[in-house]
Amino acid sequence: QIYKMEIQKFLKLGGKGFPDVLRGSQKRRFEDISLIDQYISIENFLKKNRYNFDSFRHKSNIISKKWAVFSLKMNEKNRKILAKIKRKIMNFGKKIIKIEKEKILIQNFIGNLVHNTCFFKQTEAQTRGETKIFLRRKEKGKVRFNHFDLLKMIKAVDYKRGSLISGNRGYFLKGPGLLLNLSLLRYGLDFLSKKKFISLQTPFFMNSGLLKKCSQLEDFNEQLYSVGEGGEKYLIATSEQPISAFHTNEKITRNKLPLKYSGFSTCFRKESGSHGKDSAGIFRVHQFEKIEQFILTDSKGTESWALFEELLGNTQEFYSSLKIPYICVDIPSGAINNSASRKIDLLGWFPSSGSYKELVSCSNCTDFQSKRMNIELFPASEKFNGKFVHMLNSTLCATTRVICCILENNQTNLGIKIPDVIRSYVGLSFFPFN
Repeated sequence: QIYKMEIQKFLKLGGKGFPDVLRGSQKRRFEDISLIDQYISIENFLKKNRYNFDSFRHKSNIISKKWAVFSLKMNEKNRKILAKIKRKIMNFGKKIIKIEKEKILIQNFIGNLVHNTCFFKQTEAQTRGETKIFLRRKEKGKVRFNHFDLLKMIKAVDYKRGSLISGNRGYFLKGPGLLLNLSLLRYGLDFLSKKKFISLQTPFFMNSGLLKKCSQLEDFNEQLYSVGEGGEKYLIATSEQPISAFHTNEKITRNKLPLKYSGFSTCFRKESGSHGKDSAGIFRVHQFEKIEQFILTDSKGTESWALFEELLGNTQEFYSSLKIPYICVDIPSGAINNSASRKIDLLGWFPSSGSYKELVSCSNCTDFQSKRMNIELFPASEKFNGKFVHMLNSTLCATTRVICCILENNQTNLGIKIPDVIRSYVGLSFFPFN
């Protein structure tokens, strides 16, 4: 209800409202600008119907009370008048429910305000803002196997039995693969714990009502698996989803902020929209483990943007410690998801293909998610227009992808060298080829 009030205020015409700002943001996203005008029209139509609904209900109450007070007999004429009023109340009630559904549908397609520092282009192919590069001198004269072959060469995965049991992109991690997976998870949690992040292990599934507030509608078809009958629950695609709902309907005092969480979860994704894309090996799979960074902070000033840089700095430090060459790509406005105001991806180097591939997504969602989850600041600050917390998220480590990247960048003629920082977790310094 509070979120609806905020939207109404935001779209209000005149000095206290600025619908043109939203139109400009939609234009930068290369989305339908008319959605803003459709929303305003539906909101005005809804107000008119609510007024009629309340007016007729008020008339009905007055007539009923008058007859009760004066003990008037209900004759045929009066009975028809009251029945007509009640029919109108029922019709307006049905109309209001229908209009509300249409309004929510349009509202779900209106994205967060795009930050001014974004590249205003439609796709990543048009603009790649590559920044903050960490590169290592590439050694010459080595045979470069890809991660698919390397995993088999050290007997870290069983593709055949995995596909037989769970279908396409199924796999068993075994031996060295399992050791690397668990080591990266523990190293990631320890890495963030030293930076004062609170560790959370999230549920595997969420109620659909909450999930719809933190996911885009197309994700339900392309990414999410439903659980049970009627689609009431879904398996999570990332720990960002349950953590964004962790403080639902709560008021958080400003002196407790920022709240920093490191989320550990198993993630489940259909990957319907990525048919044939990175389908070999365990780079893009239906089930994997991930460590996520998530921050709730004050909405005043530029505090959330300073923390956005901190999240990005954490990921750069993490991959530098693993000696993985990377680049950071500023995602253009037309390619970022609806909840994000700005998004930067970190791409790791894969020498077998001579290309960089996505390992990390870092986003500032400002108050887009917190309005839907009704997570308020206490006390609210009218001066900074800060009623809701700002939410930020960033991948730290999606283990299967990082394993692929480590193998390709640490292969020798005899086997795989384990990065120094995870040797104590793995218990070994080298995996020989079999």
